[in-house]
Amino acid sequence: PGALTISDNPSLTTLDGLQGVEGLGKNSGGVSLHLSSNIALQSMDALSTVRGSLPGAVLITSNANLTTLDGLRGVEGLGMNHHRDSLYLVANTALQSIEGLSAVRGPLPGALTIRSNPKLATLDGLQ
Repeated sequence: PGALTISDNPSLTTLDGLQGVEGLGKNSGGVSLHLSSNIALQSMDALSTVRGSLPGAVLITSNANLTTLDGLRGVEGLGMNHHRDSLYLVANTALQSIEGLSAVRGPLPGALTIRSNPKLATLDGLQ
């Protein structure tokens, strides 16, 4: 499988249509999932069929209406990109919960960055 990059889609509200995706690979930069600058995106629940460990990093940035990461509930591990990131959550102004990451187990091989998510009150989900 390959990586999934969805960026700069100002009218996209959900990832419906991707319910059949069961796994992700990584791109040449070491990224498995990159969601960026989808200002209307509210839900990534369609990715709930993705299972197991991802070989690359997860980057979720500047998705102004995304409230949860619940679509990642089946992900059990994360890899690392070439910038040494495993998880990069930045500037998701409506993000309230990262409990969708609760299945991730074991050490992360790269950095964990959570920054500029003003509505995120807890890190529950990263136990």
